[in-house]
Amino acid sequence: MEWELLTDQPLGQKLIKKGFWLYFFTIVIAPTGYFIRVLISNSISVADVGIIYSIIWLMGIISAYHDLWLTEALQYHLPKYRIQKKYNAFKTSILFTFIIQTITGIIIALILFFWANYLALHYFHSPESGNIIKIFCLYFLGLNIFNMLFSIFIAFQDVIQYKLIDWIKSYTTLIFTLCFFLLGTLNITNFTRAWILWLWIALLISWALFIKKYSYTLTRWKIERDATILKNQLKYAFWVFIGINVSLLLLQIDQQFVIYFLWANAAWYYTNYLSLITSFSVIVGPILWYIFPLTAELIEKKQYEKVKELKNILYKYFSLFAISISWLFLTFWPEISTILFGKKFIYSWNLLTYSSVFLIFYVLYNINLGFLAGMGKVKQRAKIISIALLTNIILNLIFIQFRGTIGVIAATMISWIMLFFMSYKLIDKEKEILFNWTYLIKNTFVIALICILLYYFKDKIFILEDIYRYKNLLYLVLISLWYYVCILGTNYKSIVVIKKEIHQIRKWA
Repeated sequence: MEWELLTDQPLGQKLIKKGFWLYFFTIVIAPTGYFIRVLISNSISVADVGIIYSIIWLMGIISAYHDLWLTEALQYHLPKYRIQKKYNAFKTSILFTFIIQTITGIIIALILFFWANYLALHYFHSPESGNIIKIFCLYFLGLNIFNMLFSIFIAFQDVIQYKLIDWIKSYTTLIFTLCFFLLGTLNITNFTRAWILWLWIALLISWALFIKKYSYTLTRWKIERDATILKNQLKYAFWVFIGINVSLLLLQIDQQFVIYFLWANAAWYYTNYLSLITSFSVIVGPILWYIFPLTAELIEKKQYEKVKELKNILYKYFSLFAISISWLFLTFWPEISTILFGKKFIYSWNLLTYSSVFLIFYVLYNINLGFLAGMGKVKQRAKIISIALLTNIILNLIFIQFRGTIGVIAATMISWIMLFFMSYKLIDKEKEILFNWTYLIKNTFVIALICILLYYFKDKIFILEDIYRYKNLLYLVLISLWYYVCILGTNYKSIVVIKKEIHQIRKWA
């Protein structure tokens, strides 16, 4: 299995073959969260549901900090050591990460265990949640090993391996929740146990996969006492730490402005709006995960033309996808809102129409941030996110006074545009990005024409009442399928190229 690690193959093969598995597992995993919520909502009180998800939310925040961002540093350095055949450094960096994460995991687990009752009483305002927090201490004892193994799979672009583990995580939780539900024993404690069980089952399977594929390198080479290895990893992790914290602030600051200045109703609408705008990341998220390790590999192999080709491919097709979604939202926002949330939340979708025009900047700046991480420019990435955050805060203070929630959205959109242009400039300076304007303008014209046509006929198809939601959903699905068939027809030449790549993959396989 050793020879398979980071083997050279045409870029098209990598993108299509691994991209297929990324999106296959994403689609398969997507419904599990909904089904789990349905099961617990029918078995657990509203208060208990609030408690359990609040604890999970807190654990998510703590887990983001507990590895000290060494896992992303590991993802960056492992491919480099493997390509350079620095096996001692490869083994040393893994062991270093494992030791640090084990120590932090144990410390956090002990703190949570002894402070569980205090957190339950003063933070969650529920004495019963103390036992739940104590059960979650087991979560951290396995999480450090799991994250390290998961990072190794990501670093070597083992798409099937790490998405398979993600699948196991989701379906294990669903299966155990369903079992408790059918036995009539689904309560807050048993649901917590179901949440813990996925980690330990996924951990055992991850360890087996790791031993099978990577043990050769680890058993053959030795630990190297080289301070440079640890220094490089810590330096990268530090700037990841800065960047992620600033990114979290950038993500959350708008909500805090709305809560403070505009109060509860506006905050509720804005929360729904955020869930809608971030749901777009379900589509672009998988490929963004893949950009980072792939870019790091190509740069280390000095395959700069492939890096350039990768950027141009992603810009071309994700720009098209963002524009197609933007026009779909602009055309059908009242219909989509009524179908998904009912008429009472229609204002959240009204807010979405303002930002949907700028989705292309959201997609492209996230692609750029992935490239910057792969290029090792995490310091520069943290800097531009910090500038965008500062701009966002200043604009929020100004705009919210005059335009309320819409002013907050305007501040965010300007931040997106800034992030795109600053990150674009950094990347283009070293690796030129060739934006295919002819392709984009042609497709934008076709999409606009289709959407204008649909806008004038939609009132004859949809009835905006909650009782017609399922019928409206059927119409929307059929229209969306026709819409994307038209877009694919416009791009038949690109489809022919993709078909050739798929044919080459089959021959290669």
